[in-house]
Order: sequence, then structure tokens, then C-alpha cells
Amino acid sequence: MAFDMIDRVWSAMEDDELYSPSDLANNLEQPVEEVTRVLEFLKKYKFAEQVTKREMIFRKLTSGPSPVDALRVLQMLLGDIRVDHRGRIANVSNTSRRYNAST
Repeated sequence: MAFDMIDRVWSAMEDDELYSPSDLANNLEQPVEEVTRVLEFLKKYKFAEQVTKREMIFRKLTSGPSPVDALRVLQMLLGDIRVDHRGRIANVSNTSRRYNAST
């Protein structure tokens, strides 16, 4: 999943508005399957919420940073996240070993 697609979906969602994957896919002229994967990612990491259990209706959560801003913070903190030319995480070194060693 490319970060530019995550940013496009996130940016297309207005605050306090509800969206289905097909609404966003039509608006962005992207496949519904790809938009659905992005919405699931946003839900999993608390950037969006699914507001109904029976239907896939989502709302953007605005209480925190955008997904792209969160990635930038992680890149600064870790210093060794590798992002390839398509905006995908290519490599994350074993940071847990390094941080656990200092405790």
C-alpha cells in the first residue's frame, strides 16, 4: 500500500462526514478494493473509524495527526526507516533490540 494513496483517501475525507468505500473510490477514480484496504488500514491505526457494524461506513478521526505526519515523526524518531520510491516502507531495522538494550 503506497503512502500517496493513504494520503489521497485521508485528504478526500472531510471532517465529520461519512463515507463508504465506493463513495471515495468514485470521488478519487480508484478501484474500490484499494480504497477499502486503505480504509481498513486507517481504521486499524485509529486514523478513521467504522461507524456502523453492518455496513462499511467510515469517518475520519481528527483528534490526532494525519497518517503522513505520523510517518514523518516515526522517520525522525527511528532514523532508519527506509521508504522506497513509491512511498512504501522498504525496510525497518530491528529497533526494538536497540531500545530494549538501553533500558
